[in-house]
Amino acid sequence: MERTYFNKDGSGVFSIKVDLTKTGKLISVIKYINKDYEGITKLIGYNAFYAAKKRFKKIIGIGDVRLKHDEAMLKFTLRFAFKNIKALNEAIGKINEGLDPANITYFSFSDELFVREDANGIAKKLLFYQKHDNCLVESLDLASFFKDITYTTIYTFRNRIMDFSNPLSQLTKDKKTIRVVHHVFSVDETEDAISNRIHFEKK
Repeated sequence: MERTYFNKDGSGVFSIKVDLTKTGKLISVIKYINKDYEGITKLIGYNAFYAAKKRFKKIIGIGDVRLKHDEAMLKFTLRFAFKNIKALNEAIGKINEGLDPANITYFSFSDELFVREDANGIAKKLLFYQKHDNCLVESLDLASFFKDITYTTIYTFRNRIMDFSNPLSQLTKDKKTIRVVHHVFSVDETEDAISNRIHFEKK
């Protein structure tokens, strides 16, 4: 789940949470069958977030970085504050380092328009990560392991939303928060994924 609060000046707070509780039973079976998989949940979530957190130290405009996880290592959350959209884009680039081309503009933000680009799609990222990683994830059947996986984006703005491009979008009553729940391996949702173009009401 990707959640972001945007202030009018382009600053805000971003968080990304990985929740593996739905696959908890499957993970337990995998660990029981093969002891080499004891640290699989840490490999899937914590290690990637920890590496990103260390890279954030070099980014001007990123602060209050927090990384937490539950005792069972099934939930991981990376949270940070950003002073502007440039810093946010750079931070997301560090999270997706090696997955996307360099200098991708993930977020664009103005008084009239907000754009969220999805460079390669979440499913493609998972498959890329599996193919190029040297750890145990390499041997997993990701389509089966993550068959029910969703990637949710929740964005909250100060301005009211007028319209949006992603048909998966759900708007709150106050028209200031928009949610997209993307079923990652659903063929029908591949084209739209989490990308969105949001226009704000004019004052």
